[in-house]
Amino acid sequence: MASAKGVFISHIRSLKKSIGIESVTTKALNEEEHNEVARMLRNGLAVVSFAALEDFIKKRSSELLQNVSSSGVPFSSLPEKLQNAATFEAVSALSYQMSIRNRDERAVYIQEQAQKIASTATTNYEITEHAFAYSQANVSDDVIASILRYFNISSPWQQMTALSSRLQLTALPLVESYKNAVRRRHRAAHVAVADTPQGDIEQFVKEAFAIAIGFDALLTKAVSKINSYDPSYLVENKKLDASDIKFRKIQYVNSHWKEFVEGRSRAHRVNADLSILKPEALHRSSEAQEVYVEWDCDGQISDWKCH
Repeated sequence: MASAKGVFISHIRSLKKSIGIESVTTKALNEEEHNEVARMLRNGLAVVSFAALEDFIKKRSSELLQNVSSSGVPFSSLPEKLQNAATFEAVSALSYQMSIRNRDERAVYIQEQAQKIASTATTNYEITEHAFAYSQANVSDDVIASILRYFNISSPWQQMTALSSRLQLTALPLVESYKNAVRRRHRAAHVAVADTPQGDIEQFVKEAFAIAIGFDALLTKAVSKINSYDPSYLVENKKLDASDIKFRKIQYVNSHWKEFVEGRSRAHRVNADLSILKPEALHRSSEAQEVYVEWDCDGQISDWKCH
């Protein structure tokens, strides 16, 4: 099964290609038929692009919850908010999931999920993959913030904005970018005369990557604290923030691939062949517990890896 990140990158890079084609571009006023089709296509892109980000938030959260389940750390030693989310708070998510499933699936589904919730009272527990972001149809900005707070991350949207700024992806606070995307999706889906500007969709490409990378980086860092049984995090409830995240980047500059360590202006390594430089940079980022971010030769994000 493809990873949440792999599916997300594929969707957003396809979105970037889609907004440049003639079919979605407005022409002269007398090209009424073309312009009507282009308007409808742009509205469709606004809906599916936001759905791609929502899907990433859900599935990446589920992946990392599986990681926590296999950490070997006793459930009672996890952050209290996470324990609550994985037990009684998860019931509302299961209730909603029951309402949207076929009748013949419901019994097996609730039995499996109830077993996972009950397992948190044992040493060999498995947290339900639907503990986060599955209690309603859409993922709000409050839901994203709540997920990160469960893992002792303070002021989540401010931290993600700080990371986005350091990667030079966006200028506006990411919570506003997300709220704008919610409104754009809602209008495109429910207002017949909606006309989503091409520029808004293009800007969303950067915003979506910024939100996804920031969310993943912070959540992965928190899970790594759990996996290492970090007492300052688990016992003392140390808060995590953007300063706990360091970046290692690969960018295409002057016909060469260059590896940069955050805070240094000179390239750490240079190579004409990305296939040689990338695995080495990934290894170095893993050793240093940094977030690896890669741009392609067109200046678009093509990959990232959190450690």
